[in-house]
Amino acid sequence: MVSKKCFLARFVLAAMLLVLIANMAFGQNVKVNGVVPDKPDELVRIITYDDQFSRWEKTVASTRTDEKGFFNLGFDIRETTFAYIAVGLKRGELYLSPGSNYYCNVLADTISQRGSIFDELPLQFHNTAKDDGLSNAIGSFNVQYNTFIYENANKIYRGRDRDFIKEFIHKIQEQFGSLDNEYLKNYIRYSFASLEWTSKMKDNDSIVSEYFIGNPILYNNIQYTEFFTDFFKICFIVDKAFSYHELIEAINLGNGMKDIKALILKSTSFNRDLQLVELIATMIIAKKYFNPDVKRNRVLYLLKEVEAVSKYPGNKKVAGNFIDKLQLLESGTPAPTFRLADVGNTRHSLSDYNGKFVLLSFIKPDCKICLEHLGLIDELAKQFPGKVQNITVVYGENFRDVVQYAYNRELEWPFLKLENDILLLEAYNIRVYPSYVIINPDGTIAMATAPMPDENLDLFLNRQIKRFEAGESGK
Repeated sequence: MVSKKCFLARFVLAAMLLVLIANMAFGQNVKVNGVVPDKPDELVRIITYDDQFSRWEKTVASTRTDEKGFFNLGFDIRETTFAYIAVGLKRGELYLSPGSNYYCNVLADTISQRGSIFDELPLQFHNTAKDDGLSNAIGSFNVQYNTFIYENANKIYRGRDRDFIKEFIHKIQEQFGSLDNEYLKNYIRYSFASLEWTSKMKDNDSIVSEYFIGNPILYNNIQYTEFFTDFFKICFIVDKAFSYHELIEAINLGNGMKDIKALILKSTSFNRDLQLVELIATMIIAKKYFNPDVKRNRVLYLLKEVEAVSKYPGNKKVAGNFIDKLQLLESGTPAPTFRLADVGNTRHSLSDYNGKFVLLSFIKPDCKICLEHLGLIDELAKQFPGKVQNITVVYGENFRDVVQYAYNRELEWPFLKLENDILLLEAYNIRVYPSYVIINPDGTIAMATAPMPDENLDLFLNRQIKRFEAGESGK
């Protein structure tokens, strides 16, 4: 007969087990609070990768700062992950752990956009993290690792003495070895794998045997995924484990994923890990999507095969995310919509111009070449009377200066102020100014990004008009 105490103990144990399972399945709450000084009503987001092989982004939480610049975000995550905190369009890196709290004091002078996104520094902020020391540990490791690489680059890549690398690895292992965090351990482990490989301390076969075959695939550890991508790109593309012709033929004319896998299995050391082989094949074909020798529909077909029939949930997710990512802004896909105001506060939507080609331009008031191009796109539209509609979206301050500039030159088309709808720039992947997008009369993408008006944009637009009128607007 079971005693009451024994029964109670079993009940408590079962309840704790259920809580643990629920936390694993549904995640634990994370809080990210902070301040953007003197920036009220500023958009703040937490962005993660759905998987860190495809780098398909998703926003897991968003809010706007209050009148004093403070913000509060709460959301659930299932496992430790790399993330961005985005203020406006500027981003800074975070490592988030389930059940942890973060306070981010953003340096306000890093918020403003100046010039191209390529010229911008990452978002700068002070992060006070309550996450059992993970953020501080990764930050400390990164500083030491990157400093070591910078100060010893020639010795690492050209020298024969590897003892100083072993000493550095031993030093880091002693420093961080007592921290019981699997994400951190793997982050450091695959950083060292990269160092051992690039310094030729270990050859390709040794790296594969020690770090990949029979090891868990860490879909959510950014150091693992970065090393994985770099390593297998060299092994199979640069070092030519199979010929370029063999790969292109297998993609375009083959019998599905089994032909791609067969190329990889030429390396007999992979035979024991079919999950790894399938992931390598998925990455290889996804990276060939924009290759002019490859039929894009075949790449999508192969990725859909993985998504549909793979036995490995992680591989299925990677394939599915690549399918979505590769088709983003593709010809024939729906153009991101908007509803923006002109100088008279009249709202304009893309659907208002159905039936015409839209030449959508994105400019900034302080961009001299943007203003110079306005006359060119005016002349371009006049080459196609009644068929092409110019729309210009203006991002940044001094919107009225642009409107006045256009008025003085009798440029008569909608100039729209972006205001708080800055996510439209991400939706159209706008990274430089000016940028141009051609949209079909049915609201689908014709070309994103289109050439500059002084780089034969008229020829591309003319060709697209003919294709559309012939019923060939799709991919």
